[in-house]
This record gives sequence, C-alpha cells and structure tokens, in this order.
Amino acid sequence: MNEQTQPKRTRPRLWRTAAVLLLILIAALGMLNLLLTALISADQPTNAPSGTLLYISTFDDDEETDADDTFNAQWTLYTGQDSAQVEGGVLFISIGSAGGVFTDLNQPFADLDVEVLTSWESGSLEIVEAAEASLMFRYQDVNNFYAFKLRGDGAYRVERLQDGTLDVLSEWQIAPQALSGVGAFNRLRVVAQGDQFRFYVNDLPVLLCPKGEDRRSTWNGLRSGACLSNNQQTADFLIDSAFKTGKIALGAVAGQAATGFRVAFDTVVVIAP
Repeated sequence: MNEQTQPKRTRPRLWRTAAVLLLILIAALGMLNLLLTALISADQPTNAPSGTLLYISTFDDDEETDADDTFNAQWTLYTGQDSAQVEGGVLFISIGSAGGVFTDLNQPFADLDVEVLTSWESGSLEIVEAAEASLMFRYQDVNNFYAFKLRGDGAYRVERLQDGTLDVLSEWQIAPQALSGVGAFNRLRVVAQGDQFRFYVNDLPVLLCPKGEDRRSTWNGLRSGACLSNNQQTADFLIDSAFKTGKIALGAVAGQAATGFRVAFDTVVVIAP
C-alpha cells in the first residue's frame, strides 16, 4: 500500500516545486529585461524639467581636487599641429594649418539651452576676420551635426552637416552686438527644443534667414537684416528635424596661412529649456 500511495504524495510536491521554479524564472527574465532596457536607453537622453542644470564646466584645474579634472576629461583633448587643450582654466583650440578643428563633450543631450564664452586669442587681423568659432549641437559624428558659427568680423551663420553634406540653414549676417578683434569675448547661445532652434550672440537673439522654398538662404547684403529668400521673411527661430539628440562640441575654422591661430572657450553651461 505504501508503495502504491507514494507517487500520489510526491506528485503535488513536484508540481509545486516546478511552479515555483517557473515563477522564479519569469521574475528573473523580467528583471533581465528591465536591466537590458536600462542599458539600451542609457545613452538616449530624456528631457528634464525646465531650468534643470544639465552640465557646467569652467575648465578650471584646482590642484586640491580631482572633480574638475573629471569634467575636463569628458572633452576630447589632443595635442599636435592642430590641438584642443585646457590651459589655465580655458579650453584652447589651435590651428596649425588651414582647416577646422573641434572637440566634443562625451555626454548626449535632448532639448537643451547651451551657452559658451569664446574669444579670438591669436592670429593676424586678416586671419581673425575670416576665422570662425563654432558651437555645435546634436552632434552625432564628424559628418552629422548642427553648428552655430560666429566669424571674426561679427557675422553669424547656422549650418547642418548631414551624411557629410553641408546645408546652410541661415547664411552669414553681421550681428551688431558681436565684438571683433583679438581678445574680444563673445557669448554664443543655442536653445534647441524639439525641432525648433533659437540663437543668441551676447545675450541678444539674432534674426535668421531660412531658405524656405528657395534654393538657398540669401540676405540682401551682409549688414542689411533683409532676407531675400523665404518670401523675404526673417525668422526668430529655425525648424529642422534631422537630429533629435546628440552631443555638443566646440570648434574653430581658419583659412589659408592660419599658423598660430588660436580660439579660446570658457564656461560652458547647459540647462533644460
């Protein structure tokens, strides 16, 4: 009798054990899925409440703390004929030959309000007037990003580089509030919310000249403030949806005979718009 009833006694226990193991397995798979989801989305920034400080760096190097070293290390720094280096609490980009040099911050953002101080540190008058300081945003790689540029003569332009193809979203136009010449400081600011972008020089908004249905963005002269494209309508902001998120970068472009040309950047602040 005992041999006949033994299976009846153990079978429910076996089923209960199997059910418990199945529940544990389901729970473990659920936790693994949450972990994988978190890992996958870790590099996908989300929008924070307006006014939230997202990032700040003054490029200082306090010998008594390593905290600022951590912030500085987030930028791509390098030496050579063309270089990006932090010296004395300032980020310097130096160009030893004609071309462009930039450094990107190893941190992605979605919507952002970013500003930076920049100045022309060295170079002849001709080089400085034609040179460009660039605040790049929603940077994906060297072939995909937006750029807000300020030239040494006080002109500004907005560009998009997508798959290596340049598209000028708003052509060069002089900003009366921009300062020019070696040693002159200017504050560049970009506010990107969704597919709308606003731009500022020295805390004042700049007018934009979209191309609209025309082939290109066209002003009626470098200082006119009169847009010929886009049905002759200027704009307070640009609309573009090529890139939704990305990093920020700081760059400089110089023309021929640019040996010794250097641009300084300081006090990068990023907040949620």
